[in-house]
Amino acid sequence: MRFKILAVPFMRTVGESVVLAGRDRDRFQIMMHKLRDQMVMAEALGYDGFCLTEQHMQVEGVEATTNPLFWNLYIANHTTHFKVGQLGMNLTAMNPIKLAEDIAMLDHMTGGRMFAGFSRGNTPRWTATMGQHLGLTSAESDKSEADLRNRRALYENWRLLKSLWRDDLTRHDGEFWKVPPSIDWTFNPTTDWGGDAVDGHGKLRKIGITPRPLQDPHPPIYAPFSYSMESARFWAGEGTKMVSLVTADKESFMPAIIENCLQARQEKGLEAKANDVLALGGHLLMGTTPERRGIYRQMFFEIFNYAYNAPPYHVPMGRVWNGSRQETLDNVMMLAERYQIDEFFLWHHVGYFGDDYEQESLIEFAEGVIQEVNKTV
Repeated sequence: MRFKILAVPFMRTVGESVVLAGRDRDRFQIMMHKLRDQMVMAEALGYDGFCLTEQHMQVEGVEATTNPLFWNLYIANHTTHFKVGQLGMNLTAMNPIKLAEDIAMLDHMTGGRMFAGFSRGNTPRWTATMGQHLGLTSAESDKSEADLRNRRALYENWRLLKSLWRDDLTRHDGEFWKVPPSIDWTFNPTTDWGGDAVDGHGKLRKIGITPRPLQDPHPPIYAPFSYSMESARFWAGEGTKMVSLVTADKESFMPAIIENCLQARQEKGLEAKANDVLALGGHLLMGTTPERRGIYRQMFFEIFNYAYNAPPYHVPMGRVWNGSRQETLDNVMMLAERYQIDEFFLWHHVGYFGDDYEQESLIEFAEGVIQEVNKTV
């Protein structure tokens, strides 16, 4: 059974009221080192890896995950076997060609230790700013024209990115991208060594990226998931694993997710089991005593309801692991058995609640769950 950390780094601590904390150089250095130290400790404790969301322009110092790929390389350089990834990179407003190159390079630079995750983007401030040249904004899942356009961009960009990873040379004629555009290209190395990239009239007809990913055909792919069955079926059909942080009162929704994902795989001729299509997640808020767990839970509820379960996000809180070692182990094993899954993601804040609570929580889960699970393997 594998346990990965969804790290959420903050550049401010609980109780602070600091303007533009995200612009503070010293705060970034502190956060950077805290994330490094906690992930190094997590590897030693038996966690399988870590990932981050993608956010930009977070000048408030909240969820400062600018460029998860840089974070991945930074942590990979301080660990030995820890997996590194994203949950996920924006695949609508960003350039899919550059993203394909960057992830392929990171796969090589980490020795094949990475996994990739993609999302539609849920933050209009930066998605709309960076996607303005394509007329894109964030996903709202409301079936509006803007939402449908975002989804079309996701599908198209994934097809292009996947082809760039798998095929030596590719061409693409879509709604958002013409690859390559009409280009006259007379370059001796291309003529002699570039395959059929150029036609007999000196027109560039295909492109490729350097390098292809180290893992064959590419790193494992994950996609965060709430309630959209359309998203679940699409990604499942592409061989991707969904990561659900659905709330406990929606557990009855899980069998429908699994059934639809397995059906989507079968329609593509892919064999799969439940643990191939679904991973579950929750917030990691463990502590050594009921009193410390209560304090941690209260601090977490305050920041979550202030910054997440509030405009413009209204993110449902989801599953919370705040019990004792035995209670948490029992819950994890119940979920694993009920849904026949073997992978979990732990939403874990870094730098906000303080090292004492954050490191203690990592230790409690590792010793109470991960080490106990490993005894039975």
